[in-house]
Amino acid sequence: MGITVIPKLLLAKSANRPDRKLSEIAEEGKYYRHPDSALISYPLVVKEPLGTVNKPLKIAIVGAGAAGIASLYELCKLKDSKKYISVDIYESDHDHFLNVPVNYAIRTSGLKAGRVSAAISSDEPAPANSDHAVYEIGAMRFPEIAGLMWHYACAVYGSEETVSVFPNPGTVPTELVHGDRAERFMNGEWLNENSPTKQIVDVIQKGLVGQGVGDNTSLFPIGGQDPAKISAKLKNKDTTEAELKTIKEQWKIFTKENDKYTLEAAVRQIIEAQHKALPDIDGLKNTEEKISYYVELFGTVGFGTGGFRSVFNMSILEMMRLLLWDYSNEYVLPVKKANVDFLSNFFMKAMESNDRVNVKRARVCDVCHLDGNDNGDTIVVYYEIDELGKECKEPMKAEYNYVILATTPKQTSSLISKIGFNNADARRVPLGDHGRQLTPDQYVGSVRPALVLSKKYDVPNSKLFSAVTNIHMVCSSKIFATVKKTDFDSFAPEFSDKGKIKAIVADCGLGSSYVVPSTILNEKMRNKSKDYYSFLISYAWESDSKGMQHNFGKYPLNIEDTQHLMSAVVGRATRYVKDPVNGTYGPWWYGEALGKSNLEDPLSYDWTTFQTAGAFKLNNVGDNYNCDLLFRYHTHALSPALKNKFFLANCSYSHLGGWLEGAFMSAVNAVCGLIVAANDGDVNALSTEARKVVQSLENVVENNE
Repeated sequence: MGITVIPKLLLAKSANRPDRKLSEIAEEGKYYRHPDSALISYPLVVKEPLGTVNKPLKIAIVGAGAAGIASLYELCKLKDSKKYISVDIYESDHDHFLNVPVNYAIRTSGLKAGRVSAAISSDEPAPANSDHAVYEIGAMRFPEIAGLMWHYACAVYGSEETVSVFPNPGTVPTELVHGDRAERFMNGEWLNENSPTKQIVDVIQKGLVGQGVGDNTSLFPIGGQDPAKISAKLKNKDTTEAELKTIKEQWKIFTKENDKYTLEAAVRQIIEAQHKALPDIDGLKNTEEKISYYVELFGTVGFGTGGFRSVFNMSILEMMRLLLWDYSNEYVLPVKKANVDFLSNFFMKAMESNDRVNVKRARVCDVCHLDGNDNGDTIVVYYEIDELGKECKEPMKAEYNYVILATTPKQTSSLISKIGFNNADARRVPLGDHGRQLTPDQYVGSVRPALVLSKKYDVPNSKLFSAVTNIHMVCSSKIFATVKKTDFDSFAPEFSDKGKIKAIVADCGLGSSYVVPSTILNEKMRNKSKDYYSFLISYAWESDSKGMQHNFGKYPLNIEDTQHLMSAVVGRATRYVKDPVNGTYGPWWYGEALGKSNLEDPLSYDWTTFQTAGAFKLNNVGDNYNCDLLFRYHTHALSPALKNKFFLANCSYSHLGGWLEGAFMSAVNAVCGLIVAANDGDVNALSTEARKVVQSLENVVENNE
């Protein structure tokens, strides 16, 4: 779940791609190096075991989402893993696939793993249900350039398995509505080839990312070159180490110079420079109004899969990272039920190498370093959860050699702050929730903070808490329904010879709307489902999502009181617009389709209010320092005198917040750091490629006195 950025969907004429083998897609991002880690190709790092350990280790992984399971997989892959490594993995979501809760008519039982999450709509409560559709609430599409993602998919499903293109807006007949302006396009073909919308996208693309060949056009060059040219070098396997080191330094300069710009500021700057090249708009009085109109128009259309207006406050650095991560298509996974099957099978794949894994259904409330205890160097305090999802009253504890926190920022900040940030003096304090704590006489030893950078000074340690706490998490929500094809298609217009409109991007507050793939489990319903669309009515962010929150029935998953929500949705899509074919004004067909079709199995999900998964990370202006600090946190392992036994793994602690690729990268970072720490700071315990994960990034420990 993250922001898709594919300018090619709007501008480049291309044919629909056939199904592809996983091995083919895995090649797309095999050599890509992200600008913040320009010397590291993560798929090459994980091709072989990351390194070795030669002593028994008891490890805790808190959180069983994508990052937690990837951490487990890489630990289990290590040589002699079964001999030396045992793992406890904690998960508090009783709907997680590792747990077995009660089922409901709309159910999430066994369908969740952090942000990889789904819901099934059914006629009756399980087990006698007839499944209608599987709604992918999170992680529904996967970029072809996500090298780690497809490397792991090959490991789970085999390289010969095939996958299909996800029907993003722009890959299917798509309609855009801004004000009363309506546009239609697909694969670079537009109903109006001279459309101002098409032209503004072209202007912004050239002004931001520039051109891969020819003259430089970007107003935001990296080292004097268009970012498109830098992207080509980052993807090319033959780019030399010297060139990559240069890019690394150029990107560092770029981040310092541009972290002050929002995406909106960058878009406005480009339009101000190029407004004469854009068509005049009737009714606008002057240049200032023209510029503002085009800023808002681009805010609606974005780069094809949904507008950026609601996230215009994001840092331009975040957008540039996504533009450098250049790709053409996103794909679905070859799953039989839901995308959570991928992580479930990934978990089982890890267990093939090392079955010394214990799953704990529990909520962790505190984690600390622990001195003076023979059982381990860290303590985890938790509350067990029963099969019905109810917490036990009494706190439990366990000691470990190392802990990987694969938790969201909201969770992590609550785990690490209670004992303060002084790392010089260990102390004995109560641990756990107010009113039901673990007293000091119930554990052996004394405690220090979990996340530390200094033995002597409090401030370096407290800035880690600040970095985690101040991560900007995007408000995000989805609204689904199933609709009869005949009902919807009777309203949807045709676009050229491409077929009926299947995706809508508009400024009505619903974000993006489109027909999405859905797996039907029940054979009877599978036959019936041929007559239905699984429809993502709204995928919204920030202000659009917040604007709908008061209409949601039950947080975070709305399985009751849907009539009020559906009425609000129809209300947003009701307006008069100008028909782009005949130029007449009339009711917008989309509002008519939603209002007059029978919308079955409605479901809404508000990610913002969900504790263990949350929304997704998106840096605002000034956030780059904290983001980069957390991404490099594992490098503290190079300073063994610090006696730091904790590591972070989550997409929010990466430079690709929201994408599984970011979660997997942070997991690799965490395991590499753990291996180095377990070998007393010896980086040679890592494989040759894995050493880059620690050595090529700046060490976070500035002063370990």
